[in-house]
Amino acid sequence: MTKKIAVLLFFLSFFFTFAQHKKSLDSINVAYMNIKTYQHYKIKVDSKVDSIGFKIDKNDTIIMVKGYKSKGVQVPYEEKDSIFLERYKNIVFNKKYQKKNQKVLPTMKTWKSEIKIYVDKSVDKNTIKKFKEFTKYIDQEVDSLKISFVRNKSKSNYFIYGMKDATSENFDVRILNKEGYYLEWNGKQNITNCSLKLNMQDTLNEDQKLNSLEQNFVLTLGYFYLERNFTECTSYFSICRSLKKTFSNNDLEILKYHYSYGICKGTNLETFEKNHAEAKAALKKDNTKFYFSHE
Repeated sequence: MTKKIAVLLFFLSFFFTFAQHKKSLDSINVAYMNIKTYQHYKIKVDSKVDSIGFKIDKNDTIIMVKGYKSKGVQVPYEEKDSIFLERYKNIVFNKKYQKKNQKVLPTMKTWKSEIKIYVDKSVDKNTIKKFKEFTKYIDQEVDSLKISFVRNKSKSNYFIYGMKDATSENFDVRILNKEGYYLEWNGKQNITNCSLKLNMQDTLNEDQKLNSLEQNFVLTLGYFYLERNFTECTSYFSICRSLKKTFSNNDLEILKYHYSYGICKGTNLETFEKNHAEAKAALKKDNTKFYFSHE
């Protein structure tokens, strides 16, 4: 499957999100910024903001800023156990098989804008009907994820089509396999567009077609990796072959967490793990909470 290589913005960018501590004793906000972000913020936004100290982290100067006022929303850190987090990191960052010398590391990708789906007539109506029921369930269960269907392809950002045989029109030649998808995303790691090709051969029954459509759709909600060692063979996130995949509660929990604002967005694995280490350390301190500020 072809990837579109997107540029990863540095963590704590002024135009994106960053983590901050909020000390409940005196309601003082203390934000941590790298020195470039701090200088930009002081010059362009608030000249009165000032540093109360700094620390060196891997040759990068991290500035502690007192009294930072976020324009966005502050959301408390969402804590999860280590078993769940390891599974999540394998699905999102391909942790177990990630190579240390990779030039472009996997990053957390999400849809920020509403997903507007257009389904081509090459997909049968009964499959579409049942698929709409599935997407409605996802839309209701997962916060910060909005899904709808449109009748005009030009108004869509998600295109689904089927190929019955070699004579069928392949609307997106970037999808090389019999079925699959192609995603596009921006520099903030927000997915902006998707094409999904469905195998509509007569040798497949209706349940198989629907199952394949649902699984591929779920995978496009974050450019997720398939797990190779997960015990639930029927999981939509498992590479294990199964005649009947099911979207389990464990799968739903992954999606809910991925779209939760209790974690930072758009990060790579190293930053994700660092965030959690800092958050857990903060939670151990008396009267201290850990927030993520989303602008």
